Amino acid sequence: MKRWAFSNIFYALFILVLMHILLLVPSCGTIGSFVRLAPDYSALPEDDIINVAKVIESAVWNGKTELEVYKVGSINLDTPQIRQAIKTRGLRSQLVKELLNSGFIYEQNGGLIAILRTSEYKKKTTRHQRDKNALIVMSENNDRWALYEGILKANNYPSKSLSAIKDAFYKARVEILEPGQKYQTVDGDIVSK
Repeated sequence: MKRWAFSNIFYALFILVLMHILLLVPSCGTIGSFVRLAPDYSALPEDDIINVAKVIESAVWNGKTELEVYKVGSINLDTPQIRQAIKTRGLRSQLVKELLNSGFIYEQNGGLIAILRTSEYKKKTTRHQRDKNALIVMSENNDRWALYEGILKANNYPSKSLSAIKDAFYKARVEILEPGQKYQTVDGDIVSK
């Protein structure tokens, strides 16, 4: 009797987790790293968001912690959330560049960075270095999310525009990567520039 009750609880928990995953997947811009839905630029000024991404990514890449202007085209960037994300990303930019130069992290096509967890990575780094690298990547990704969501909220764009904002920033970053640094193509392949 106990065995039957345990298996039913386990089965119910499994179904609950499976339903939760199935409900979340349709709302994601990326499903895993294999399928990428096309960015939806229909509800925002495409040229302006592309220009904003280039301005911000160029500033961050060069270690700047502030922008010269906080309104680019029709896009408002003047919120504490956006300013803080730009500031901390600018301060962290040299660390991110070093990791990109090491070949152990790459720009994901969804607008974030990720560590390539290979056997070579494990051999060439200590546990302490891997922990430090993970912290850098998590912090950078948190600030990128804050930036994307901040732009969305500050300009009253619908949530469906998030994929376009992430796409514009991804393209702006790939454009300024240095030779040898890695990024993920739209098809999901990881290549060097």
